Amino acid sequence: MVERRKPLVLASTKALLNSVLQNPTFATSSAADAKVDDNALASFDASPPSLQLQAGILRFHKDKDGIPPRIASLDDSSLVGLSLADLKRLAITSGSLVFIKNIETNARRIGQVVVLDPPLSEDEISPAAGEGTCASETMLILPSLTFHQSYLQPLRKNVAYLSPFLAFNVDLHTSCLTSLLRNGKESLATIFDVDECAEKSELGLENCFVNLRLEPWPHVPRYASHLRISFLKVPECGTIESLRGKSPIEAVDRQEMIDLALQEYFNIDRYLAKDDVFSIQIDWSCNSILCVSCSLKKKNDGGDIIYFKVVALDPPEELILRVNRKQTALVLGGSAAAAFPPDMLIAAEPAGIAPLQRNTVKALGCILTPSLCPSVLSSKFSVSVLLHGLAGSGKKTAVKYVARRLGLHVVEYSCNALMEGSEKKASSLLTQAFSTAHRYSPAILLLQHFDVLRNWASNEGSQSDHTGIISEVASVIRKFTQPVVKVEDVPLEEKLNGSPLQSAERIRRPQVLLIAVTESTEGLPPTVRRCFSHELNLEPLTEEERAKMLTKSLQSIPEISADGGIENVVKDLVAQTSGYTPRDLLSLIADAGANVIPKDLFLSEPEKTVENKLLSKSVGEINNQISGKEDLSKVLERSKKRNASALGAPKVPNVKWEDVGGLEDVKKAILDTVQLPLLHKDLFSSGLRKRSGVLLYGPPGTGKTLLAKAVATECSLNFLSVKGPELINMYIGESEKNVRDIFQKARSARPCVIFFDELDSLAPARGASGDSGGVMDRVVSQMLAEIDGLSDSTQDLFVIGASNRPDLIDPALLRPGRFDKLLYVGVNSDPSYRERVLIALTRKFQLHEDVSLYSIAKRCPPNFTGADMYALCADAWFHAAKRQVLSSASVPTSDDSHMDSIAVEYEDFIKVLAELPPSLSLAELRKYEMLRDQFGGGSN
Repeated sequence: MVERRKPLVLASTKALLNSVLQNPTFATSSAADAKVDDNALASFDASPPSLQLQAGILRFHKDKDGIPPRIASLDDSSLVGLSLADLKRLAITSGSLVFIKNIETNARRIGQVVVLDPPLSEDEISPAAGEGTCASETMLILPSLTFHQSYLQPLRKNVAYLSPFLAFNVDLHTSCLTSLLRNGKESLATIFDVDECAEKSELGLENCFVNLRLEPWPHVPRYASHLRISFLKVPECGTIESLRGKSPIEAVDRQEMIDLALQEYFNIDRYLAKDDVFSIQIDWSCNSILCVSCSLKKKNDGGDIIYFKVVALDPPEELILRVNRKQTALVLGGSAAAAFPPDMLIAAEPAGIAPLQRNTVKALGCILTPSLCPSVLSSKFSVSVLLHGLAGSGKKTAVKYVARRLGLHVVEYSCNALMEGSEKKASSLLTQAFSTAHRYSPAILLLQHFDVLRNWASNEGSQSDHTGIISEVASVIRKFTQPVVKVEDVPLEEKLNGSPLQSAERIRRPQVLLIAVTESTEGLPPTVRRCFSHELNLEPLTEEERAKMLTKSLQSIPEISADGGIENVVKDLVAQTSGYTPRDLLSLIADAGANVIPKDLFLSEPEKTVENKLLSKSVGEINNQISGKEDLSKVLERSKKRNASALGAPKVPNVKWEDVGGLEDVKKAILDTVQLPLLHKDLFSSGLRKRSGVLLYGPPGTGKTLLAKAVATECSLNFLSVKGPELINMYIGESEKNVRDIFQKARSARPCVIFFDELDSLAPARGASGDSGGVMDRVVSQMLAEIDGLSDSTQDLFVIGASNRPDLIDPALLRPGRFDKLLYVGVNSDPSYRERVLIALTRKFQLHEDVSLYSIAKRCPPNFTGADMYALCADAWFHAAKRQVLSSASVPTSDDSHMDSIAVEYEDFIKVLAELPPSLSLAELRKYEMLRDQFGGGSN
């Protein structure tokens, strides 16, 4: 005899049946009329259906397009998207409640099911069917799906798509980081990549996923009588700080908008548990067209996102409750500490400024991530990072980017505050900084200007006092960076019973991670430096990174972006901005964009407001005033002057090639060495070693220093002039440090020329100096090490030395690869050559018509140097000026305007030439010619 099949009772129907069975009116009726198959219900209670599915992320369009009314009326922060086949396996319908458990972290919540592939008729299917599918991966391993009711979307099998906030509340982000960490460092580093979106197959992530267990939840949660929520505590300059009004009226206005947004949020039933995090968005604006922050919000169709944390629910014995503004009293007050959702989990396109140094960002993210993943191994290691780089290189931007990716707050503290009071209070002030960061945990404590600690050694007081203070600071850092291993207290009875919504015990992750930023680690006390587990260097921007930043910023300028001209402009700017930090590039772009504002904006009728003037001008009129290529060139020149001033470089005269007479062979050789690598960098991209050192030697007064200045001016290079003796210091190690500082300054101001004048006094032959401490030998060794680092094709640094005695210079400096190009700058007695020198020296003079510079050049002695000819021209002009002053004194009625036009006559040159002796004797000139024969370099 065939056994009769038991009836199928859906989980959603079971709740309705139970409520009917418990009705007293129904209990008094006839038992025969109300008979239900109790065996089916008993069997369901004993073993409810459950599924183990892969976790995914369910998203909706930003404008809420394509959301059917049946889904719009549900709690969008607790939705679970399933396929029709999975609904049948769970024996539930769309809109039913399911119990969700993260198998790895044991976090549990309740979600509301929506079907993602309902049957549609041909009229309901959109012509763009299939375009709504989002095949991307959230956090690399979570399948992401953007839902639209009219699109036929092929769903992945055995995947449960959770709304972002539900995924965050069940710790999916922690599970993803843990899974990537187990797969290797390369997989973990990819989620911090700014540009790349690698496929799973490329990283070996086919087997990386997060599993969830889903079970039907038969009971509808009760309504909460009271709900207490708090603002998610964020540091200053964060969300809450930005919402604080500058006046009581603005504060009341914002608070009213928050209250209205909360009422709208709880207009439908929300399923919440204690410690849940949710958010609302308000669109507050000051309605000023000149407000940058409000204008950006309007442009991006965004607003202020405010996060809240559920602090308490009433009745407290219920772990999951329904909240509705008609049934629940809402209490908002205070702030609570909690992590906020990572931007990768919440937004399909993460907002915020992304740093350009990808390798450093990846390394920083890989260092911080293991401490956030609960494991026994990670709990035994402390994590603290010392991040160093040039000022304006983007250290804080990199830290904030990684913090957004990990869902961490950033608490900033300036170490300059440690120096304001007594040094003995430094440890207590640092302790207060850590305590403040703990109030926002989990957070990153960002110690800025950490290099002030190296200044303590130079302050007044004994060395023992400074050592004690530094030791106290180091002990504070070690104390607060040690891992905290603490097991959550769970009653034994609940552990044994296994309450379905009780979080399992686990090791708590560190509350505060320490990152200190400084420009240089040199000089930091070793005791403090040893407190950091990792040190990272933020490298300068490469050509590709600068090109990317400039291209993105200049695309909004129509005159440059039209006809593909932006590529040529960016290429020119990249070639001239070597060594620029992101801050320098932003300053350059902001200076260029200042021309967008009309020039007469604040200069016309006072009765018109600025907003009316801007609104009255059309977009085309404003675009016509945007700077073009010429304005960019002017802006670049101003930027270079600012950088040179900040660098401390000396003021270099504007020396052109016209100011240098003769020396054509030397000019050509220098341009081949300096200008060719700058203009044709592709020729050196194959790794060819550049020749970046030039040594100019010869008699004094032949124009060696003038040549170096002309090279820097004509090639648009920064110029650092160094006199040899000024680098020597009496203290041990300071002379070598001065040499390192010079090259570091030059790297900060690339492209740059370092000009070492009197090189023989700075780098004499080692072993021949008479100093007992061997200072000069160490200086020469330091120079050799620094110059060897200039051969990299990416280093736009050039070294030019000038010396009268190359035979005194250490021979190691003159080998190929260092000062490998020796150029002799001597005395030329050719009259035509000297005529060109006189033309260059007198090009700003007013010469009499009878002056013949060629005849003057023929009269000059053969040992006349360039300095002698400069003295000849200067004295001739002074002689003419003296004669004109005397003639004007004898004629009182003469006009003073004639004093400005001094005509130098032929007799003035002849008189001065008869009185001016050469500065170089013929015997000395022969010695220099012998040096030329020894070292060569006369014409190459």
